[in-house]
Formats: sequence, C-alpha cells, structure tokens
Amino acid sequence: MFSKKQPQRSCIACRSLENWTDLIRTVLLGNEIKVDINHRMTGRGAWLHGKCFPVAIERKAFNRSFKYEGEIKFKELENYLKNLSN
Repeated sequence: MFSKKQPQRSCIACRSLENWTDLIRTVLLGNEIKVDINHRMTGRGAWLHGKCFPVAIERKAFNRSFKYEGEIKFKELENYLKNLSN
C-alpha cells in the first residue's frame, strides 16, 4: 500500500539532494579520506557525487564536513574515482 522512500543525502560540494545509492560515502580516519563502499564504517560520513570531487577540494568541503582544520589526504578517494571512470 505504501512505498518506502529511500533516504536522501546531500552532496558536500554541490549541495543537491540525491538518493544515498547515487552518492559516494567517505569517512575521515586520522587525516586520510577513506571510501566507505559498504556504508558500514563507523564515524561521521560525508556524501559526494563522483563528478563533484574537484569542486569539493576547491571549496574545502571535506574540512567543513568533518570539522577538521589540518591537511587531508585524498589518495584512496582519487584512486577509487579513477577506477570508476575506467
């Protein structure tokens, strides 16, 4: 009778709302961004479109989302996005 709605999340770069299945969840561990493929890692998550990554870096959206003032490493996220595009 009633259909269950999928939870929506907003992209930290473009701020648009999407279904959580269409976004990439990232988590900050130490000073490094990790991709949460299974959406099960503990800690605060930041959601992102794959195409919005350059905008997020330019706007320092990760620092704002995680309330972190130091330098953040994006190596794992960059590798993940490269593999998605191939």
